[in-house]
Amino acid sequence: MTVSEFGRSRVLYRRNGVSDVIEVGNTTELNDVIALLRSFSGVPKSYTTLVTPSLAELCEDAVGVERLWTSSAERTELKDFAWLEVETESDEVMRQVLSAFPIHSKTSELVRSSENRVEVVEIFPSCGYVWVSIAAKGAASESSVPEDDEPVVVSLIAYEQFLITMHRKPLSGFEDMKAHMEMLVKSPASYGAPVPTAVCSLISGFVKEYQKELLSLLVDVDNVNELVLEIQPSECDQLDLLRRIDDLRHSLSRVQASYFAKERVLQRLLLPVVKRTFISSAVGVAARYQRMLSGLILSIERLRKGRDVLNMSSMGLVSGVSMRLLQRCYWMDYLNNVMTMMTLVSMPISIIPGLFTMNVRVPFEDSESFVPFYVIVAVTAGIFFLGMSYPVYLYLTFKSPGALVPTSH
Repeated sequence: MTVSEFGRSRVLYRRNGVSDVIEVGNTTELNDVIALLRSFSGVPKSYTTLVTPSLAELCEDAVGVERLWTSSAERTELKDFAWLEVETESDEVMRQVLSAFPIHSKTSELVRSSENRVEVVEIFPSCGYVWVSIAAKGAASESSVPEDDEPVVVSLIAYEQFLITMHRKPLSGFEDMKAHMEMLVKSPASYGAPVPTAVCSLISGFVKEYQKELLSLLVDVDNVNELVLEIQPSECDQLDLLRRIDDLRHSLSRVQASYFAKERVLQRLLLPVVKRTFISSAVGVAARYQRMLSGLILSIERLRKGRDVLNMSSMGLVSGVSMRLLQRCYWMDYLNNVMTMMTLVSMPISIIPGLFTMNVRVPFEDSESFVPFYVIVAVTAGIFFLGMSYPVYLYLTFKSPGALVPTSH
């Protein structure tokens, strides 16, 4: 198996107070790392039972959630921790990692499925872990458009002292998250509950990467709203604006759908039954999830207002096109009036040359020179130009419609 087929794997662990990072580049090294992890006391070798609250405990409001899992002594107790991060598109590598640890067959099947797009939080009490499936923003390549990048589903399998993350493609901002995790493992804040803090930090990083796109989208919506008022009476401008509105509506729908999915994940992490397990009962973890959820709800509300502004822009475009049609009708009516005035001038003048075609005798027919003819031509032309001057003036002074709102200089 080549390096490109294998992908990348990495192990971050803390054992007896000493932390280290191991980079894995092939299958042989992966087998060695799995053997090393299985030697850790905090890494499960077989199915263990996860303590979950009963219905009576969920109904007891007087019992503190944090007291169930974190006492004052446990908060400062240094615990071992291991994080196995796997980035690969190879089903064989995923199967090798998942089969090395006690993982339910349903989780294993969904993690290996390339068509899995579900964002969910599930507790497996009989297997001793919590599975979080969440979509993260993929790393944008140089040749790709950010709007066309599909989200990358990240699977987090969390035991009490062991964490597995698996994804098929590189993630945006994941290098910063890994550097933060290395600092977190060395800090006293993760001594008592490293896995819940690590899962919370990763989910927070995934949510923040999506929230970075919100500001640019809202700026584009405001720009399109201003462009509607400056649209010119040309089909090119109208088609360009329609394309911009369609692209923005697609982007807003995509981001809003991702926000709704993240909201469901955070809501499940704040459910009473989940808050009484190790994944959310650590000190400050539930409060961080609550702050993330509040910020996400605020972002969803801003997106909703952005969609309203975009809908108003669409309505403004329709009104602008209708106004252009009315202006075109006014121009046709104006041109019809000018042509009517020209007809009123040209029809009486045509009688003068018509006298020559009549079978009548006129006084100047006996003249031997062309002076009478030139006089008739001059009089006819003079009356014609004098009568046509005003209609031509109206035609030439007509001002074509510009922008709906004049641009300020």
